[in-house]
Amino acid sequence: MLTINKIFHFEAAHAIAGYPGLCRHIHGHRYELHVGVTTHQLADGMIIDLKLLKKLVNELVIDKFDHALIVSEAGAEKNKMVSSAADQRLIVLKSEPTVEYLILEIKSRIEQNIPANIRLMKLKLYETRDSYAEWNASVG
Repeated sequence: MLTINKIFHFEAAHAIAGYPGLCRHIHGHRYELHVGVTTHQLADGMIIDLKLLKKLVNELVIDKFDHALIVSEAGAEKNKMVSSAADQRLIVLKSEPTVEYLILEIKSRIEQNIPANIRLMKLKLYETRDSYAEWNASVG
């Protein structure tokens, strides 16, 4: 299957509430997101105009997550720093903001807003240079 891919970057902080190690503390990452899409019918020889894919992912993901503090509902309740961050970019998720949960959140945001003729095929989200989560449509 033919796919087209685009790579995005964003900086964000998170904390994993209840984690027994250092990741329970607020800390940051330079995330790298790979987005792969396909279609059943090429338009003008393209799966999608890369400018459109860039605009879509920037609006749905990058502009929201970049320089944000990402916590779970439980983490937001426990963390006094979060409650005093009224003027900060804060994202509160239902589950802990692990790289696994973040990639599923990103998948949901993209799939709900992608053009009907385009299919999201794969996502890869690097949390560090050598650690990432990967989602593939063919796997589930």
